[in-house]
Amino acid sequence: MAIKRVLLPVSGDGNFEPLADMAFLIGEMFSAQVMGLFVQSPGVVVPLFDGVVSPEQVRTLIETAQGRAARAQSMFKASAERFPHVESAFHSLIGDVETLFIRHGRLADISIIAPQNQLEDGFWGSSFWLDVQNATLFRCGRPVLLVPPHAPGSNFETVVIAWKESLEAARAIAAAQPFMTRAREVHLFTIDDGGEAVTSLREAEEYLSLHYDEVRCEILRGDSDQIGELLLAQAHSLGAFLVMGAFSHWRWRERLLGGVTDYMLREASIPVLMMH
Repeated sequence: MAIKRVLLPVSGDGNFEPLADMAFLIGEMFSAQVMGLFVQSPGVVVPLFDGVVSPEQVRTLIETAQGRAARAQSMFKASAERFPHVESAFHSLIGDVETLFIRHGRLADISIIAPQNQLEDGFWGSSFWLDVQNATLFRCGRPVLLVPPHAPGSNFETVVIAWKESLEAARAIAAAQPFMTRAREVHLFTIDDGGEAVTSLREAEEYLSLHYDEVRCEILRGDSDQIGELLLAQAHSLGAFLVMGAFSHWRWRERLLGGVTDYMLREASIPVLMMH
């Protein structure tokens, strides 16, 4: 399926510009709409001082919330003005963050997200960010593009696929097809697990060669806790963006023991397309 809508989470603070630039670049590449979405919870949390809440406190908090919404709209408008030929739409909604991102994410072809720990203030460092991540990566059934704040610009001409014989990896390859059809180089990497990695890699190469003129394959060797680092290093050296399945293990296991997806969400230095 072609990319015709890009979902862009918008905040009134934090490092928004790299995410917006990537979203509008994709919109320009595929003649797609960029939909900006800003969501605020309906309640206003009022801190208590000696059990007393003054009208001034409530008014200040309401004005702060309104100010964030206005800043979010202004930031999105500024980004849209840099790409005047890209169709755009902005929605500022009040409600449950995760629910609204699920609803809109399911009706988008790709969502743009940021690494978890690199944008620490405001929007991205709050529980709101975790809700956005949970919604787009786990509950929308659509791909996400992870965009680090200082990632080098990508023209998507070089693609690195992290291959593993898993449902998630197969879905990621399918989701990346619009980008891969524009690529000049396709690299297929797998990790030597001491099993049938070579056989699986060659089968994947044979399939992808039906679509692309040249697919370059490589088996990476390293400890299991180095997989994420190895993949990032290879993709970065090629000036590529990375395509991979997300959380083939249960998420609690990745959080507890560490895993490739969790590593990427924290440490990615290049754009990473993920599909769960």
